[in-house]
Amino acid sequence: MAVVSVSLSGELYKKLQALSVKNGCKVEDSLELAVSEYIENGEDVYETDLNSVSSLERSFFFSAAE
Repeated sequence: MAVVSVSLSGELYKKLQALSVKNGCKVEDSLELAVSEYIENGEDVYETDLNSVSSLERSFFFSAAE
């Protein structure tokens, strides 16, 4: 496991800490979950963008061939 240092504003850290306590987990676990979801969402957006381009290319190809 890699160790990463993150700087947060005091207000953001307090909110993260409070939410972690409510969920019964450590701040580190909440941060790991947040980063994991951020990456998953970013990958989904990237994949969606690739599919959109492919659809646009197919539409252009079929329009040009008519």
